[in-house]
Amino acid sequence: MRNRIRFLASLGAVSVALACNDKQFLTEQPFDFIGPANFYKNAGDALAAVNGVYADFINSTGDNYYGRNFVMLVEHPTEMWTSRLSATNERSQPDVYAIPVNHAYVQSVWASAYDAINRANSVLDHVPAIDMDTTLRKRIVGEAKFLRATHYFNLVRMFGGVPVKVHETQGLDSLSIPRNTAAEVYTLIEQDLKDAITVLPPSKSYTGSDQGRASRGAAKTLLAKMYLQRAGTGVGTAADWQNALAMAKQVQSDGDYALVSDYKSLFDFFGGTVNERNSEVIFAVENIRAPGLGGRISSHMAPTNTAPFLGASTNGSFEAESIWFHTFRADDKRRDGTFIFTWNKGGTNVTWNEAQTASQPYASETPFPRKFLDIQMTGTGAEEPNYIMLRYAEVLLMIAESANEVSNGPTPEAYAAVNAVRARAGIPNMTPGLNHDLFRDSVFNERRWELSLEGPNGYFDSQRNWNWAKARIEASMKHAKSTSSKFPKANNSPIPDKYKLMPIPQRAIDLNKLLQQNPGW
Repeated sequence: MRNRIRFLASLGAVSVALACNDKQFLTEQPFDFIGPANFYKNAGDALAAVNGVYADFINSTGDNYYGRNFVMLVEHPTEMWTSRLSATNERSQPDVYAIPVNHAYVQSVWASAYDAINRANSVLDHVPAIDMDTTLRKRIVGEAKFLRATHYFNLVRMFGGVPVKVHETQGLDSLSIPRNTAAEVYTLIEQDLKDAITVLPPSKSYTGSDQGRASRGAAKTLLAKMYLQRAGTGVGTAADWQNALAMAKQVQSDGDYALVSDYKSLFDFFGGTVNERNSEVIFAVENIRAPGLGGRISSHMAPTNTAPFLGASTNGSFEAESIWFHTFRADDKRRDGTFIFTWNKGGTNVTWNEAQTASQPYASETPFPRKFLDIQMTGTGAEEPNYIMLRYAEVLLMIAESANEVSNGPTPEAYAAVNAVRARAGIPNMTPGLNHDLFRDSVFNERRWELSLEGPNGYFDSQRNWNWAKARIEASMKHAKSTSSKFPKANNSPIPDKYKLMPIPQRAIDLNKLLQQNPGW
């Protein structure tokens, strides 16, 4: 998996997305080269096919999904991160809650997720019939179900109910189908993950080039996260809080994962290497520092005008929002693990301080993110850091959140889970004796401090605690409006509740006449 495959030519014949762009729709069915009937013959073909599903996290066009667009769409509409660009720029529109229905990033995430789903469906349609080692065949099917569930989970959280396809699309005659309900999408995700749990091995069973594949622990963790989201957004029932708690506790009791002692070590690529095969990371997008095989997000998170002294980036598209940055305790170790305060610019070290302005050497009024920066990056698309999607600290925070909901107030178990995360951060235990609402809001604060930019999680966490999140985001907007801040988050209007979901991309509606737009859009 370290040498992950971005694109498999043999899958080009079968990877037609449910909702795709003009180029994809104009592509003829390629009967004159390898198609699915001829491709799926042996174990090597099955492995190549499922590798192609993994490759779609950062697909051939790079920025469309986890390479940039998805992370920006989920992290910028929070009180945590903002863009250095003008309020009308397409990167800033999600930040100021002014997303048009034809927003290019929203469309690209929709199309990329469906492309990955279609590749997973191809695996699920053909691999079960291959004469090969039974255990390996079952594992590959489990990997494909985990990956399909991941992409449907992204879609249902962003858009609500979406069209569900469980078989590969081989032509253009089956692309116009109506939306399923959010409940129906969640039911598919739940079943896919339950199926995956029964056949996937634990993480420690993977060795060599197989390290980084979906594991039983990853499927359990994602299932707990799904139950949490379904309950917290009102799609499920109160039973889902108990389901989330039970599944997260299974991950805990399995003993396959543990917090690393040094938070900063999870992301510190300034020494050139980091232990990505650690006890805490449960699932990540695997990257390697080679053209076309690496990540892309570092080149958007790194400070502006840094090349070549901090990798090869000049983007600076993520900057901390002032109010949120100042919520970090000075002794919280996550502060230095999340932000970069000093870096080399033009051969000279520049350091952020409270008096900084965008025109001064550090080039920002607030710090840039440190997570996922690659100091040895040689160019965009050649970044080494894996993009972390699931890790054990989140399991503990899910235990805290769900236990509080199940008991209508924090239990000793809930306090123990969140305090383990805080202890690693080097800060005191959470205030004892909190009621249900105060404990819930405190856990969401911990998620912001602990997990920002990972997952990504920000906007989806806001959906589960909407009024709390909206108040914080509106406060950041007013702060930007009332100061000399150059940040674009200067919308002084209340955030409409329609933003609990993103708009269905207009291009998808144009191509699929059975699609209906989300309310308010």
